Amino acid sequence: MSHYQMLENVHVIIRNKVQINFWEQELYRKIDFLEACIDVSLLLKEGLCRIVKSDEEKIEE
Repeated sequence: MSHYQMLENVHVIIRNKVQINFWEQELYRKIDFLEACIDVSLLLKEGLCRIVKSDEEKIEE
């Protein structure tokens, strides 16, 4: 499973009620972005995050 490392802080506000924060250098899963209603491919395209392989994948290689 891939994780995504944030390269910038990103704050998402949903309907002025809920704020979800993605902090620089922290790792997140795709489901975290789905819960915030944002497309991780857009974050990758804009250079706001990068794909990081999980430890499980490194062991298998």
